[in-house]
Amino acid sequence: MRSLMLLPALAILSACQSTDGSAQPDRGEVPAARATLTGTATYRQRIALPDDAVLNVKISDVSLADAPSVTIAETEINTAGRQVPIAFSLDYDPTKIIPRRIYAVSARITDSSGKLLWITDTRVNLPPQGSPAHLTLVQVQR
Repeated sequence: MRSLMLLPALAILSACQSTDGSAQPDRGEVPAARATLTGTATYRQRIALPDDAVLNVKISDVSLADAPSVTIAETEINTAGRQVPIAFSLDYDPTKIIPRRIYAVSARITDSSGKLLWITDTRVNLPPQGSPAHLTLVQVQR
């Protein structure tokens, strides 16, 4: 008798499944958590940036010394004539930050043709959520 009572409930539950067997998403689903890294990029020399300069800021997993870093998040900012210090804001998924791994924030400034002008040359660890990152770049010698 109990098994007959369970059949309608099982039919309703199976109707909620998609054809690949996964459950249908809840319509009231909350988007994945996001975190925002804010900070500034600057350099010490008193040299003006070209009007068409582009600042690129990246968060990378640099845990493995013998493998390429993995990019977690990245943003590009057209400076449009602004000079350093340049403020940035970079959204990232905090669930991609795995405890015991090493994450770094890096920056580079290029001109509109892609020629590298300035770059971070030391590792800046990803600060805790809510803390800013201050990046100091060095001029690329050619």
